[in-house]
Amino acid sequence: MTPSGKYKVLVIGGGHAGAEAAWAAANLLRHSPGRVALLTMDPKKIGAMSCNPAIGGLAKGQMVREIDALGGLMGLAADATGIQFRMLNRSKGPAVHGPRCQSDKYCYARHVQKLLRSRPNIRILQGVVEDFIIDNGRCIGVQVRMPDRSGPRTNLLAGATVLTTGTFMRGLMHTGQQKTNGGRVGEAASVGLSAALRQLGLKLGRLKTGTPPRLAAETVDFAGLEVQHGDDQPTPFSDQTHTGSFPVLPQRPCWITGTNPAIHDTIRANLDRAPMYNGQIQTAGPRYCPSIEDKVVRFADRTAHHVFLEPESLDTNEIYCNGISTSLPSDVQDLIVRRLPGCERARILHYGYAVEYDMVWPHQIDATCLCKPLPGLFLAGQINGTSGYEEAAGQGLLAGLNALRYTHNQTLVHLERDQAYIGVMMDDLVTKTPREPYRMFTSRAEHRLRLRADNAGPRLTPLGRKLGLIDDQHWQNFQNEQQAVKALWHHLDTHKLDGRPLRRWALRTEVDAKAVARQLEDDALPGLAHQRKLIELVLADLRYAGYINRQDQQLQNLVTQTVLPQNLDYHSVPGLRTEAAQTLQHFRPATLGQAGRLAGVNPADVMILSIAASRYT
Repeated sequence: MTPSGKYKVLVIGGGHAGAEAAWAAANLLRHSPGRVALLTMDPKKIGAMSCNPAIGGLAKGQMVREIDALGGLMGLAADATGIQFRMLNRSKGPAVHGPRCQSDKYCYARHVQKLLRSRPNIRILQGVVEDFIIDNGRCIGVQVRMPDRSGPRTNLLAGATVLTTGTFMRGLMHTGQQKTNGGRVGEAASVGLSAALRQLGLKLGRLKTGTPPRLAAETVDFAGLEVQHGDDQPTPFSDQTHTGSFPVLPQRPCWITGTNPAIHDTIRANLDRAPMYNGQIQTAGPRYCPSIEDKVVRFADRTAHHVFLEPESLDTNEIYCNGISTSLPSDVQDLIVRRLPGCERARILHYGYAVEYDMVWPHQIDATCLCKPLPGLFLAGQINGTSGYEEAAGQGLLAGLNALRYTHNQTLVHLERDQAYIGVMMDDLVTKTPREPYRMFTSRAEHRLRLRADNAGPRLTPLGRKLGLIDDQHWQNFQNEQQAVKALWHHLDTHKLDGRPLRRWALRTEVDAKAVARQLEDDALPGLAHQRKLIELVLADLRYAGYINRQDQQLQNLVTQTVLPQNLDYHSVPGLRTEAAQTLQHFRPATLGQAGRLAGVNPADVMILSIAASRYT
């Protein structure tokens, strides 16, 4: 549809951040006048899985649960299109359990598009942004042309704009010495946005990510490979998914193969042809998810690395080679693949590549995703230096929520570090300059004992309801679950087993959810006995309570809620070191807790700063 008109919220980009931003803003407009526009270069690619066809994982799965608890769409789409569901870290405590699913990537994109079309107040537009429209220092819209640059520029006006560019801003793909402009295979780069943002005074950086080759399934010998099945009783991401019809799609296994010394020798012999090592690429890539050539160099003592062969769809023959992301030339990729056990005759459908792209250094946004130098503009996703579908979706939801609130002159919302992994991510982004694409880990969260996947609903759904993100059906389902949880706690507190309260019995390490369910059956409470998810939630709350209380006491001394005046001149604070003053002046943290987490600010500086802040109250 040709871009035109004025909208409450304009979302630029149809990736995971853009989809969540449009969905959140539209949900807030259920009972209000106004429309949301989602502008993309290709509407058929909305919700596309550019890299790994999977949702969730360690810490990432917790974020998907949080997105769902706040009324987002990622969990719904994952549940409807997953072809393998697994709970990672199940042998460890619930605080680090990570729900993950292998998705049918084409079904996933179609389902995201279907969900967005279900909101009549979302209008999907096709076009390319060429410039921003600024009025009195505020972004009020963009100038757009069709993707082929035909026709005149059109003004697209909005009360607030959310920019989610992914890897498309001056995207450049590398396979060996071959370089192609684009943010994804077969899709053009966005070349004008970077210049427009620089002209507005924003400071830009450049990062890199990569993807592995895809194989034709019929050319792989799976017979001798280790099989990796999903869970017998899979756990859905969304609290709105009906477990009776879950999973929706047929389930598929994955397989495990691995590199060997011959492959490593091949890579070492061709490092002069690797863009990361011959100077062709100089930007930083993800340290936590390195290319195979990076693994071979950095971990020279390792003789093998796992490679997971994962189906990308039920309807195609594409196999994703998780573990050998690479930008080596195609002939070298052929050698690598054919030396993998089971892949001796494998045919590569799509070669791996690295992609460089522009981003905006995130010290220029605040924890609400608002661009501080340019009110009316919100940034979400990889433009802020993050990597991953889940990190992008979390930012998108927050940006869409706050963009709509901005148009109504309402206080913008941010999540605290003890509320959500999304809050941890946003706080990290605005206080620490990323040296590489940012990825969420459980180790980043000092409150991870309370930020579990299983309690995302109790943590965040009441807030989502208060903000207007949660519809009546979702809220009713949540209240019903909370009534069941309350009844379960009451039973544990009031009934005894062998003369001891059930609560004390449930603390035993050998007591699991199945044992509690059997006890509830014995106590003639079959309705509660069948609530496996809620039983596991209560057991986790019960067993973590003491640890959380101890952690809270330790963290009480952290003054995370002390607000710092935004007009404070740090260079004028007596006793503050020059390095600390420069860092604080650059990042302008919102709270004393944020200030204390900045590199270059030590505890003594925080004490001096707390005294200075108290003089403003």
